[in-house]
Amino acid sequence: MGRTVADNWSPAFRARRWERDRAQFAAWMDGAAVRSPWKRRRFGIWREEQFSDKMRVARDVERQRRAELVANPSPELVAAYQELRAAEAASGAQLGCARGGDMTDPETVRLLARLLSDHAEKFR
Repeated sequence: MGRTVADNWSPAFRARRWERDRAQFAAWMDGAAVRSPWKRRRFGIWREEQFSDKMRVARDVERQRRAELVANPSPELVAAYQELRAAEAASGAQLGCARGGDMTDPETVRLLARLLSDHAEKFR
């Protein structure tokens, strides 16, 4: 039974997984063989922690980017918001929860303004 458990991690048994994890595994264990189940499980936990940290940093960077765009809007974004407000005033409607998207992107704001004005023109 010990042989079967050890073979679950061997490069011959899980070739694609081994290719994917080889560099991280080498960094974690300095190239030592991982044969015991608890070490394999601990490596899996370590890999998940690395991925979670990477995703957290990416979310923080994106949040910071959006905060900077909101704090210092570009002239294009200001013009897009003016178009959106004009479309809302012309139709008498407000988008409310439709603003859940990336409202720091001028193209998204213009698209919403266009959808709102097209809808208003259709029902006049």
